[in-house]
Amino acid sequence: MSVLVDTDALIAVANTSLWDDVRRVEMVTTNVCKKELERHAEGRDDYLHEGAEAVLDEIGNEDGNIEVVTSVPRPHGKDAGETSIAQEVAQSDDYGTVAMMDAEGREIVRRRSDDVSVYSPVYILYILLDNDIVSREEFCECCAEMLRNEGWTGYMAVKSAWKGIPIDCSDVIDEDLYFS
Repeated sequence: MSVLVDTDALIAVANTSLWDDVRRVEMVTTNVCKKELERHAEGRDDYLHEGAEAVLDEIGNEDGNIEVVTSVPRPHGKDAGETSIAQEVAQSDDYGTVAMMDAEGREIVRRRSDDVSVYSPVYILYILLDNDIVSREEFCECCAEMLRNEGWTGYMAVKSAWKGIPIDCSDVIDEDLYFS
């Protein structure tokens, strides 16, 4: 079963040192999120540009592990990507897990289906650890890298990022980036 992933989560993991390993994880996103990635790839923000380009390269690779599904009806506006993910969850039983950072978006997805688990992008890195692709130290350090890169360093963002992840990283990373 693939992980359904939104735009911000894809960019966040693409901008980590473990992106080459993350590309082994089977993921799905929506056409709306792909369109957001294309806008970011054309933008001037280097961080968003580089992450979006890396994800689009994987989507464009015929051997890539990111599938794109069409969201109907196509949402528009500020939260279109998150809305498209919630719509996909409501319309399909193909997803057991969703990865997105936006707390409001995660809550919307949870309300759409009791059968789906919703995590932060840290979960995508956790899959690597759970499948013995990376060590616990690599996992913890990469999670801290992602939190710093994204600016998700406030108390609530850090707490939210680790919610549901059954790994204790307190001995590996700074205490301000890990709350159990």
